Amino acid sequence: MSNKFNNNVLSEYSKSYARRVAADFFSNHTVINGKEILNLTPITQINLFVISSLFEKWKADAEKFRSHYFDFTHPDVEEALRVFMNVVSQHICVRREHLEPLLADATKRTLVMLFDPRFHFDEVIRNQPDFSLTVEAAKQLTRYTQINKFVPATIEQRMNGKPFLYVNQALSLVDEILTQRSHELEKPDKYVALFSEKVPMDLTTLLRSNVPESFAVQSTRSFFDTELDTVDTPKPETPRADTPREEHHAAPPVEASVTKVEQPVNGVATEETPTGGPLFLNGDHQPHPVAPISQPSHMPATAISQPTAVEAPGVPETATINDNLRSSQEAPASLGEAFHRAPIESIAKSISLNQKFRFINQLFNGNANTYNEAISELDQVENYGQALDLISYRYALQYLWDMSSDEVSELVEILKRRFA
Repeated sequence: MSNKFNNNVLSEYSKSYARRVAADFFSNHTVINGKEILNLTPITQINLFVISSLFEKWKADAEKFRSHYFDFTHPDVEEALRVFMNVVSQHICVRREHLEPLLADATKRTLVMLFDPRFHFDEVIRNQPDFSLTVEAAKQLTRYTQINKFVPATIEQRMNGKPFLYVNQALSLVDEILTQRSHELEKPDKYVALFSEKVPMDLTTLLRSNVPESFAVQSTRSFFDTELDTVDTPKPETPRADTPREEHHAAPPVEASVTKVEQPVNGVATEETPTGGPLFLNGDHQPHPVAPISQPSHMPATAISQPTAVEAPGVPETATINDNLRSSQEAPASLGEAFHRAPIESIAKSISLNQKFRFINQLFNGNANTYNEAISELDQVENYGQALDLISYRYALQYLWDMSSDEVSELVEILKRRFA
């Protein structure tokens, strides 16, 4: 998760917001359909993320029809399956217990997109299969993006007929776009007010960094106002003569003072809504999402937030993450601490159920399979140094760990016991 947030507060706020919205809607309804989802909240991006999640489930269900005993490549079968799935997509019907988790996830993703757009697009692109962003995936990313839509739209434009871009190429392009067009990034102020109309938002606890005074929460519209905000279609890129061409490896921090003129438009359907096909989902075959790949992050290690606590004595100011972790091994322990640091034979077996859930959610973006693979790999290394190198130069960089978090400290303690 993005290091700009207090992750526990972000998760709890997202769940609270989803619970409140769902309670209001389902007090008079048993199920919700596609059109109602598009009007569910006054924040269009949340609604689109929910539809996007349904689209992925729609594609997964279509794959379940395939069998080794039938020819699903036959044109007649492909056409019949396409028509059937299109008809199904016209009849979205979701109960509260199934919608609320989707809504909480959509809320969290929207907040990350607002306050840390670089992390949002980095995560989406790095999770593409086969280390590549296809033109179909780029179109879908643009289709379901309303906040800072110019980023995926520009990527799609830059592909210029190419069938795909490698992940590292796409990440470099994101850096370039965010650097050169940072003034076009959405200003979060109005969204903070919209969120707070339903569940009050305290940015001082939600964000790790200092909150500028410009983020004053002033409710200006009712939650049930049907007027939704949409982002204008991005203007074509025009070269700037005064902007030198440079290679950028990481986008600068997004300041809260950037400005953008908002154009409210009545209605909720986006201009990308297809005609002649399904209303909310299309029939294009897209690559299936997979767990986070092991490709190292494009961001340099210096771009990862360093611990904000006072630096421990004896650790030089220029110490690396690995050095800081190693230095903690030298701290003297009491008898009680020594007892709890007794050697263990297996990292996986020594992790409590509560720790496992926290490690999965806070360190591995909620992906249990990635967590299991990482723990298994750590259990197979030969010594403590190799284990530290693995988490410092692979997992910490790939998942942007906050090295001062309790979860990282607990994992390091378990590694010490494993290789004592």
